Amino acid sequence: MKKKLNSIVSMYVKPALGNVSGKNPVMALAVDKKSKNPYSGVARVIVKRKGNVDVSGYLDKSKLIIVESKDLLNWKKVCDLKIKGIDEVIKNLEKKDRFFIGLEDPDIYNEKGIKHLYFTIPFKLKDKKKYAIFLGHAKGKRLDNLEATAPLLGPINKDICGFKEIAISPGNFHLSEMGIIKNQNKTEGVSVISLIKSKNLKDNWNFEKIILDPKKLKYDWVMGHLSPCCFLPIQIKGLFVGIINGRAPSKKIGNKVSYGKFHPGLILFNPKTGEIPWISSEPLFEDPDATTITFASDFIKRSKDKGLLYCHVNDSFVRAYDVDLRELKKYVEKNPKLPTS
Repeated sequence: MKKKLNSIVSMYVKPALGNVSGKNPVMALAVDKKSKNPYSGVARVIVKRKGNVDVSGYLDKSKLIIVESKDLLNWKKVCDLKIKGIDEVIKNLEKKDRFFIGLEDPDIYNEKGIKHLYFTIPFKLKDKKKYAIFLGHAKGKRLDNLEATAPLLGPINKDICGFKEIAISPGNFHLSEMGIIKNQNKTEGVSVISLIKSKNLKDNWNFEKIILDPKKLKYDWVMGHLSPCCFLPIQIKGLFVGIINGRAPSKKIGNKVSYGKFHPGLILFNPKTGEIPWISSEPLFEDPDATTITFASDFIKRSKDKGLLYCHVNDSFVRAYDVDLRELKKYVEKNPKLPTS
């Protein structure tokens, strides 16, 4: 059963993974685009949650699992994800002032028969609200036979706490969520979208610059936090259409900070220069079951003009949405100031 949300997006009412009640929370589904009969992927399971995801200060402990589906609409767990050498990687990153809270937020990219898995290696700093966040990487011919490499990116200085949530482009420029500290007490963070340059997919990754700063944007839906999702199989005058996740500013109510709503939206990305010349003035849609979070994690093309977008709702379950690529392209072409050449 489907429900039309707008001219571009229709949602499948039944969750693709997990359930609307949020019992046994699951999120961040990433699909192996080269798999079929069944399709395979990796998702994040919350093994322990303290607090409310709508309010600042909550803490999740997570693990990654391998999942599979015959139809891309109904996913089930196969097993916990095992990565050779990951324990040693984590041990090398440990320090007395921080503790590991589990692998998070997978992304899968295929290159010449090799599967690259990217994921977050997060550490919570003791007695502080801060985190130390590393972008992990593993590779192999199968998801159940991956070997970890050294982290690709991590904290740079006292102001940059780390990297996660990448969007891989066909060129050497990629996008990543980057955490920065924004106040004088060095305790409050904000997520921005950073530009990353790499010589290959497994090492030599370098932070170039902040490419989208929510505090410098004029649209409310992206003025709180920003995170990239992925690039769609659509180009407009040499620019890639991409999905990002934007969050409205937080609000302080009494002693609590309530988060603004997270929505997926659109950008145009220049793969040659790494620039983003346009961002949509409004979100693409909002899930009707969302209290604050509709967070896009992956997209897979199903036909010439159709694709499935996966989002996790309230950090609790994953839903699939039909995306009409023709209507989406019309929307983008109508709204931005496109280059004339």
